[in-house]
Amino acid sequence: MPRHLTRLKAASRRVLSGLTQSKQKAELTFWRNEIRRYVDWYNGSLPMLYKTPAPTDSQKIRASSLEHSSILTWHKLHQQVKYLEDLALAADAFRGMKLLDVGAGPMASATCFQGAELYCLEPLLPHYLEAGFPIHCYGSTRFICAPSEQIPVADGFFDAAIAVNAMDHVDDVAAAAAEIRRVLKPGGYFRMHVHYHPPAACEPVSFSDELFLRLFGWSPGLRKIRSSRSSHSTDLPAGESFALWSNFDTRAS
Repeated sequence: MPRHLTRLKAASRRVLSGLTQSKQKAELTFWRNEIRRYVDWYNGSLPMLYKTPAPTDSQKIRASSLEHSSILTWHKLHQQVKYLEDLALAADAFRGMKLLDVGAGPMASATCFQGAELYCLEPLLPHYLEAGFPIHCYGSTRFICAPSEQIPVADGFFDAAIAVNAMDHVDDVAAAAAEIRRVLKPGGYFRMHVHYHPPAACEPVSFSDELFLRLFGWSPGLRKIRSSRSSHSTDLPAGESFALWSNFDTRAS
């Protein structure tokens, strides 16, 4: 390879690495601030958070610390409900399946799906542990600390793959889409709730229908089930929307 092209590729890698580090720093700052908000919500000084009322005493989970109590209560009352509503599925939708949650974040929200063998993929897990998230409190859930561009499992390992407001956070979305295709069984169940918006610090990917179909059109029967400016958590400004994509209608009993 000519020397000037080698230098250009090396410079591009340095720029990408710098952007990735900047994005990760912004992500961690966001989640540390969220813990403080969860505590305020748990204590009642924040009566409503992302459309979810502060918990009553009977709804509160008591854990080893105020922070863990707040996070686990939030997980139960908000995150699990959010996943079911945003993905428009019943709790038994993936019963008996190996389920991959791409970009799960610091909580195992997909524990809302009963009877599934759950794997939560999240590259920032060590940082979330340091920030104070109780990753160890989600039962038999398996956490995979890896980027969605490099998932350390065999081909066709998962029966189903989901993502909720995660794909727009990915560094190389084309590589991530190809990797999800690799680890999902041929004809496997596919369902993603996607935020369409202009690029942002933590969310650099600006999705459109055309881009989503170009990346994930390999999934047989893939179609957009709905589009809305509202979700369980938030109402979007003009020019933004949520889209629900899937290759199946429902598996609820």
